[in-house]
Amino acid sequence: AMSQINPKLAERTKNIGHGMLRLPEGKMSSRTGKVITGESLIEKVEELVKEKIKDRELSEKEKKEIVEAVAIGAIKYSILKQSIGSDIIYDFDKSISFEGDSGPYLQYSYARARSVLRKAKLEGIKPNFKKVPNEITQLEKSISYFSEIVFEAQKRYEPHCLVLYLTELAGIFNSYYAKNKIVDKADQYSPYKIALTETFVTVMKNGMWMLGIKTLEKM
Repeated sequence: AMSQINPKLAERTKNIGHGMLRLPEGKMSSRTGKVITGESLIEKVEELVKEKIKDRELSEKEKKEIVEAVAIGAIKYSILKQSIGSDIIYDFDKSISFEGDSGPYLQYSYARARSVLRKAKLEGIKPNFKKVPNEITQLEKSISYFSEIVFEAQKRYEPHCLVLYLTELAGIFNSYYAKNKIVDKADQYSPYKIALTETFVTVMKNGMWMLGIKTLEKM
C-alpha cells in the first residue's frame, strides 16, 4: 500500500511483524473487559513506582521525575526485551523491580555509578588510565563488546540484543562495585577504577538512549 502512496518512503521502510501484548493471566479481550489502554498502563505502573519509592529521602520534584522516567523505562524495557515476533507478557511487578531484568535495574545501576563519580569528584581523585592493574576484570571485557552488540542489533533489527547486553553489563558492574572500593585515595589504582566507572556510565547512557530509556542521577 505504501509503495502506491509514497514509493520513495516505501523503499526506505521495512515492515517487521510483532506479537501481541498480553497480561500474565492471558490475552486482553474487549468482550470480557480485559483491556488496557496505553494511558491506563502508564498510570498503573506510575502508581506502583510511586508506592515503591514513597519512603525515600527525595524531594517531591525528584520523586515526580523518577516516577515518570521509571514507569516509561519499565514499559519500554518489557516490550523491547522480547525478540521480534514474540508475544509480550507484561508483568507489572517484575517490570518495576530494581533487581535485574528490568528497565529500573538499568536506571538504578547507572545512578549508582554516577553517585560513585560524584564521590570521586568530592575526594579530588581524577579519572585516568595511567596506572593499569595487572588483572583485567569481566567489566573491561564486557564494555569492549558494546559497538559489536549495537551493530548486531541494528543489522538484525533486534533491539533485545542490546537490552540483554545492558542488563548483563549492569550486573557485572554491580558485582565489581560490591568487590572493589572504587574511590580510595590510598589506592594507586583508584583513578583507573574511577575512569572505568566513567566508561561504564558512558556506555549505559548511550545504550539506554538508543532504547529510549531515560537515565537518572538519583534513585
